[in-house]
Order: sequence, then C-alpha cells, then structure tokens
Amino acid sequence: MKLNSRLNNTLFLLANLLAVKGHIVKRDLFNSNKIEIYKNKVPTSFEQIVKDAVNGNRTYYLEKSTLDITEENLISIPKGKYIKAALDDPFNLNVHCFNQNSCGDYPEKVQEGAYYVSNALEFYNSVNVNVTIFPFCNYIEDGSCSSIMGITYPPTFVPLKETDDSEEFLYPQALVKQLNLNSGINYEQIDFVVYLNSNYSPDADHDNRSLIAAHEILHGLGFFHQINPVSVYISNYQNMFTQDFAIPPIQYVEEGTVIKYQGWTPFSIFDKYIVGTANPDEYLYQKLTKFRDHSINFEVDSERTTQKQYNTFVNTFKELASDREATPGGVEVARLFKTLNAVGFRTKDGSVVELQTFDGTYESASSISHINVPFACKNSGTCSASGKYPEENYLMYFTVISKASTDKLINAFKSKSKHDLIGPNIIKIMTTIGWNEKDGDNNNDDSKYTVSTGSYYQSGSIHSTSSTSIMIILSIAFLCISYLI
Repeated sequence: MKLNSRLNNTLFLLANLLAVKGHIVKRDLFNSNKIEIYKNKVPTSFEQIVKDAVNGNRTYYLEKSTLDITEENLISIPKGKYIKAALDDPFNLNVHCFNQNSCGDYPEKVQEGAYYVSNALEFYNSVNVNVTIFPFCNYIEDGSCSSIMGITYPPTFVPLKETDDSEEFLYPQALVKQLNLNSGINYEQIDFVVYLNSNYSPDADHDNRSLIAAHEILHGLGFFHQINPVSVYISNYQNMFTQDFAIPPIQYVEEGTVIKYQGWTPFSIFDKYIVGTANPDEYLYQKLTKFRDHSINFEVDSERTTQKQYNTFVNTFKELASDREATPGGVEVARLFKTLNAVGFRTKDGSVVELQTFDGTYESASSISHINVPFACKNSGTCSASGKYPEENYLMYFTVISKASTDKLINAFKSKSKHDLIGPNIIKIMTTIGWNEKDGDNNNDDSKYTVSTGSYYQSGSIHSTSSTSIMIILSIAFLCISYLI
C-alpha cells in the first residue's frame, strides 16, 4: 500500500520503533540481580535519520537501561565450535518497507548480505536485526541524496568481564548471545537497527546492495568504536580548550527533559585493541584512564539550560583539560585519530590492521570504525574508491566500492579471501573481539565470561566497577548552552 501522507509516514516509523523497543523486562521487586545495558536512542522521525546519515561527524544518542539476569548456571554447556553446531541461518531480519514500489528486491539483497556473514562467522544463537528501507530523498533537499546508502546505529551493549577480577568492556549483545556466560540474561528483543536508502538503486552490473547490507551487519556485530575526541561533541571546542583531546565515554541518563552525566563508563571491546601503528604494544584506551580520577556529575535541561548548569559543565571539562597527568594521553590519542596511517587494531595473533584515519581531521562516522583504504584520503568528502584498486578487505572501507557488483568483487578476490566478501583482516578483527570463524583454525576457547551487576560509577578516586554505560553526548549539552552565550 502506498503511503502518501505525513501521518501515514509517522505511523510507519512508529511501528518500526515499537518493534525495536517492544521488549518488556519482567520486574521483580525482591530481586536486584540486574545489569545495565546501553542501547541507541532511535530517532523519532525519518528526517532525523537522514540527517544522521549525511552527517560525517555525528554523535550517537545512547541510553542506559537494565535487564534482568538469572541465577548463575550451575551446569554450564559451552557454546564453542567443538561442542555446539553453528546455525545455518542465524539472522532474524525484521525488514520494514516504506512501500513495495520503492523497496523492490532490497529485502532479498539484505538476506544475501546476512548469508555472507553467516558463512564466515559461527552463530550458536539467533541475532535479531531491525531493517528499515525507505526513500531518503523524500526527507532531504540534496541532489546527491540517491548516493546515500544507509546508516547503522550502535548496537545494544552488555558489560562483561573475561574473569571475575579483570576489567570489564562493552560487548555487542549479538556477540554476548554466542558466549559462555556465568548467568542468563533476558536480552533486548532487537540486537541492532539498520536504515537503508531505497533511492540508492544501482544497475545490475554495479549492484552492491548485498555488500552494503553485510557492511552494516558487521558494524552491528561489534565493528564499532566508542572513543571520540571532545571536538566531536563541541564543534567550537577551541573557545574552551587549547587542544583537542580524547576522553573515555561518560554515563548518560535521560529523565524527561533533563540529561544527566554521571561517571565514567567501560570502553567497548573494539576500543580495547586500538593501538598506534608506531607503537603497537601500547593500547590507546589505557592512555585515557587517568581521566577517571575526576568526578563527572552534572545535568543539563534540554529545554532550558540554567546558568548554574552551564557553569558546572564548563568547570567540569576545564578541570579535565587542566590535568597535567591525564591530558597528554588524551591529546596524543586525538592527534593519532587525525593522522594518516597512525591507528590500527591489534589482533590476537599480534598483527596490526590499519584503521581509517584522515589527514588533520577526524570524522566519527568514518574514522576508526573502518579498515584503512589502500590509498591516501585527506578527508571523506574528497576521497572515493573510484579509479582506485581495492584489496581483499574492501567490505569494511568507509567508502563503498561502487564500480563493480558484489559478485564481481567476490570473484576478483577469490584467491585472497577464504570467505566470500569477508576479507582475512576483517576475520582477524572479529575473532579478536570474541567471534569464532566458521571452519577457523584459531577460534576462541569456551571460557566463561562474568556478567556484572550493579552500576559502574566512578567519582574521584572511588571505583565501583560492576556494570556499565556508554557514550557521552556533549553535543546536546552544548546546543542547550548555546542559548546562553
């Protein structure tokens, strides 16, 4: 049925959002065994989704939530490749089409992309993906809107420890489902969400839509960084700080119109393995840990920021910037994030896979969460794969190879890739964060991960590390504050 009116469009999006948020957690007033999870605050309009898709330096709106956990498993059945067989068709794809005419055969291409991923990685439990296909050009006045391919929002994250005494990291829920845990979890219904542009319609010789779907799915499975410089959240940070610097993510809570920032949070499992290519033995997240000696506890009213809230905000981050022990590490990480060929992902075999960086600029939508292209790019706006020759890890470039169809690319790299579409360095990254390769020789063992309960909150030198949160959204704060200055 064709949807013409704005009301029908709104109802369609509302139905999609309900599918994402429809999980009801059973509440037991006498049981405090809960974990904090973090999931993306899904936009409430198609207009905002398209704005996010075209914004190369976007911030993500993730909220803290809780899930119930069950008693510790007394009899544990490991889920490794030698104990439990992998599923042949692990993806539950909830595909929502704006209308049949615009959607066409895109759902089949999404299924094809998921097929390539499931043939490269082992899945022992189903992964639930919410996919919405709609015409981006209906919501943006841009002649190049048909070239926009889509957007994946950060997956739902769950905090885990490899051992009871180790540091905890944020794992994508889809991966957590495959691991051997010490407790059961009543998971969120949807593991991650993807939006695809139905206006992007290449001809048969250049049809790479299944490649696009596989790319977005891998982001949802954990190919996603969380460390960002302050400049992402405060566009004119130069007015407040002399240098840009990276900081750990901050706990974010939304209560009505009030946005609260309460303490530091764990890093993502992807962040754990990010290194500088010149010093691959130094993990960059560790250079940011001294920031956690500072208290983070302030709030901003999104409708009307008071002078007191503004002063607290400014003083909090001026204190961070003035710390002579913490700031050098943050400045170094921000500098590396803006330097060509300077950042990599250290895989469990000791090799380093270069991640995407640009020359003097950082873009949250393209930098770090992609494999470096084999040609220099000053920034994402002036660089494309056109006329360039890719290598076998092309699937996770920030720029999609559009001069050949998915099938042609697969055939071109048959001799260099064990798996169709999924290059060897991509496999190395995914197995390092915890996935098992299908028919792989270096898969992870069946160690039992610890599920943390309580609240991860750090104020000053007091540490209580049991659960977690996610990404700072200082852009909201700054937008509100801008009304006062």
